[in-house]
Amino acid sequence: MLVKKEFLLFFILGLVCFTHNVYADAFSPFGYPQFDTVNIHAASNNKDYELYIQLPPSYKDTKTNYPIIIVNDSRFAFPITNGAMALMGNNVVKESIVVGISYAKGEDRTISRTRDYTPTFSPDEPNGHSSEARKASGHAKEYVAFLADQVIPLLRKNYRVDANNKIFVGHSFGGLLGSYILVNRPGLFDHYIIGSPSLWYDDRVIFKMEETYAKNNKALKAHVMIYVDDNNGSAKDNRMVDNVLLFGKILRSRNYSGLTLDVAVIAGENHYSVFPGLVSRGLMASIPLKSK
Repeated sequence: MLVKKEFLLFFILGLVCFTHNVYADAFSPFGYPQFDTVNIHAASNNKDYELYIQLPPSYKDTKTNYPIIIVNDSRFAFPITNGAMALMGNNVVKESIVVGISYAKGEDRTISRTRDYTPTFSPDEPNGHSSEARKASGHAKEYVAFLADQVIPLLRKNYRVDANNKIFVGHSFGGLLGSYILVNRPGLFDHYIIGSPSLWYDDRVIFKMEETYAKNNKALKAHVMIYVDDNNGSAKDNRMVDNVLLFGKILRSRNYSGLTLDVAVIAGENHYSVFPGLVSRGLMASIPLKSK
């Protein structure tokens, strides 16, 4: 009886392994290989982060310099952007290096993103995260210094990066961060994909920052795409749409030299559903496979 049971067990295990191998060969998973993870300490705010670096499939077989796409809120933005590039890369857009930046290690994500993505201290912000997160707000300047002084130089040193094709992708508070970079250090990126930005933050402080920039600058060399959801067509809350349209109108009114601007309201989406669509739109506008 024992021999028969052992034989039956080995037979079942063999069948499972055979079936698994056949299945794996016939239905290999679609996607990119494992990404690199790099630990990095930010000198500007004394926090630790991880960089998730996804190289395109052709990277190892070429000597090409690739566009680089930097995304924040990497918990959702990194896999979505990678998925988009897995389908679009070398089909409708140029293959690119995708880099996700983690929240600060060991911290609640709402505290990390509130501190790093907001430009001013606004502890009583009615539409922010928790009270604890709001008390950490207002350190985008240090976070942007981390990007400029450490992240981008590290990527340029260790990977074949096209220095003229750096793309920022940010949504919500991440879109607020992108808007902050745009009107304070616009040359840090060449393309900005800004999704449903929280321009309402701190009594629309970004509008004041843009006004200050305009007083001292006639040029704003950047390709900017600002997309906003229409909250499923709700007329009850148009604040985000109104702010984006006004921000776009102001930027155009300045007649900045070097600025290419596209502003669009994406109908039938809400704040949580709009990101995948705006990423693909933005990438097609930023790095089309064939020049227009």
